Amino acid sequence: MTFEFFILLLLGFIICIVLGANNASACFGANVGAGFVRYSVAAGSAAIGVFLGVTLEGAKLSKTVYRGVLAEMSLETTWAIVVTALIVISIATLSHLPLSLSQSIIGSAIGIGFGRGIGINWDFTSTIFVFWILTPFISALSSIIIYQILSRVTSAVKNVLMLNYFYGNITLFLSFYVAYVLGANTVGLINGIYALLIGSESIISLPFGAGTALGIYFLSRRITESVGRRIIGLSPTTALVAQLSGALTVHLFTQFGLPVSITQSLVGGIFGISLAKKVVLINKRMIRNIITGWTLAPVMGALISYFIML
Repeated sequence: MTFEFFILLLLGFIICIVLGANNASACFGANVGAGFVRYSVAAGSAAIGVFLGVTLEGAKLSKTVYRGVLAEMSLETTWAIVVTALIVISIATLSHLPLSLSQSIIGSAIGIGFGRGIGINWDFTSTIFVFWILTPFISALSSIIIYQILSRVTSAVKNVLMLNYFYGNITLFLSFYVAYVLGANTVGLINGIYALLIGSESIISLPFGAGTALGIYFLSRRITESVGRRIIGLSPTTALVAQLSGALTVHLFTQFGLPVSITQSLVGGIFGISLAKKVVLINKRMIRNIITGWTLAPVMGALISYFIML
């Protein structure tokens, strides 16, 4: 391993740490916001989940950038993608704004294609764009359906203590599951960028999974509140439904090798449950900031990588 490639791996590890801090809100923000689990417990569960996700299913995103969006790969293009992703997600994290790393990576790949005249698979790229748009709506619809089913089930249970026990345990499991999906989808996307260079997916997944877990456990407390407490007042049912619908949506797209935003899916789930429960106490300013972040991520990624490659 050359010194240059070692530095490249180190930057990828740092990106995963920042990713963990930035996306912990998607993993357990709803649970913490609902007051059903302590931050430390939810963070520990999520840290284990993200590590297992990239290890077991991260390979499904291994060909999304190279052989997917871009027709060619090289050490130089990998440098451009990694540096761009690090700049974009660092800015987002410092501003305490949930941001999709996958969108900035896809944007940077497009910028590289234009900057160096590398062929771009527009059919596949357009499919990704379409599912970025559809993700919050599919999650919202799933959220409404899950809420209707859950309401019928829980209405038959009269024991309040039993209900609280159920919600507490299931939301803790969902912290694990959402983090697992984050590892399989977004960390898997990062893993794939490196895996084709060294010819091994399993070796890279270990340090990247560990880096994301460290970011979740030690650096995510403040940004977790942005999704968990500031968007909408979360009840136990709201937290459960939002987590489950968001995770199921992203996990489904993972099976087809499509990188989508876990935070975008979660917020879609929160909107769905708010519509189902007719809740109107929504922080519109926070929503605008999140939507702005989603919009800027691919644009910033494309512009930065384009100028890097000139």
